Amino acid sequence: MVAVAGLRKGRRLLGVSLEAREGVVGLLGPNGAGKSTLLALLAGRLRPEGGEARLLGYAPRDPRALALRAYLPQNPRLFPHLRVGEVLEGARRVKGLGRGALEEALERMGLGPLLGRRVGELSGGQRQRLALAAALMGDPPIWLLDEPTAALDPKGRARFWAWVGEKRGVVLLALHHVEEAQRADRLVLLKGGSLLEEGPPDQVLGPRGERLPWLMEVLYEEPA
Repeated sequence: MVAVAGLRKGRRLLGVSLEAREGVVGLLGPNGAGKSTLLALLAGRLRPEGGEARLLGYAPRDPRALALRAYLPQNPRLFPHLRVGEVLEGARRVKGLGRGALEEALERMGLGPLLGRRVGELSGGQRQRLALAAALMGDPPIWLLDEPTAALDPKGRARFWAWVGEKRGVVLLALHHVEEAQRADRLVLLKGGSLLEEGPPDQVLGPRGERLPWLMEVLYEEPA
């Protein structure tokens, strides 16, 4: 379970509260809405200035919470001189996982043909698939993902969502493509660091997406 109560961080996040016990929670909002800040706070990368958060009962910066989460920021750092296989093997060793976890991540993201390639030789979508495989390897119970599909082509997005579809636990992710909102079990709308609305997609977007024009105008200040 992910529980957030009154979490604050300067002007970027103002007293946001939410709770997720299982399923996919999609964060929607324009740049500067607080999506990345919320995920970084839950990942323990930032210190809150007020409120609290818990990951399965532990504070985000508690060492015991480290093994409970996978965190992928918008721009994950991958060393360009390393080969794909070396990145994945390094992730496996850091996490203390068996070879089977590496093989699963490799298959999930379709990286087999790229094992001998250097990171600096990969396309943006290939690097993102590698970053996802390394981050999600071992399938920790909580995934915190910042626009994980932004750089992926349709095939890469399909691979990612297939993995999410088999996930048991909580997936909290900032959505880059509004059309992916229907894939979430619950949506959280953020703007200006504040929570505007939350609920299932049919409630937030409307059963047939009829609230999408409102969503585009209120959140993104542009017509649908």
